[in-house]
Amino acid sequence: MSTVKTRPTIENIIDGMHQLSDDQQRALAGAIVEDRKLEAFIEELEDHLNCESAATEGSAELFLP
Repeated sequence: MSTVKTRPTIENIIDGMHQLSDDQQRALAGAIVEDRKLEAFIEELEDHLNCESAATEGSAELFLP
């Protein structure tokens, strides 16, 4: 039986990036910086990581101007 290959989600990509060594992450970052076509993808990753970070920080405090 053949398997269906699906496109990786942002979560899958981030999980894979967490498994890279520091040197591998630096090499990947260097390659990404060189390729302007990946700018939208990087912005999406950054948004996802910011949301992930905010979720682990706990509840937000009330802002009073």
